[in-house]
Amino acid sequence: MSYTEQELAKADEVIPRVSLTNYKNDNNRKIMVDVRQLEELQASGTVKGALHIPKGVIEFRMNNNKDVHEDTSIYVFCAIGIRSALAGYNLKKIGYKNVFNLIGFQDILDQGAEIESVS
Repeated sequence: MSYTEQELAKADEVIPRVSLTNYKNDNNRKIMVDVRQLEELQASGTVKGALHIPKGVIEFRMNNNKDVHEDTSIYVFCAIGIRSALAGYNLKKIGYKNVFNLIGFQDILDQGAEIESVS
């Protein structure tokens, strides 16, 4: 098993995979984060209202976001759910308590999310 596969297995143990309904029904302070690369967002758009923070810098950017507290619900997604699982796992390791994996962009759209263009 590769290092990435090991980390993904750990992430899947602690970061719940959830649906858009879970996000909508969460009454806690919450944010949705698209962890894909900018080029991907420019090609396909993103979910309306989602923040864009690439996986490679998410820990740094979240720690410097004064609007996001350790008990904020953070819902991450990427193209198919691997990068978002790993990003969520890293957020959990640095102290965020409520981290969830919305899995893939198309999955979220299929559940009724609105798309937003990115330039």
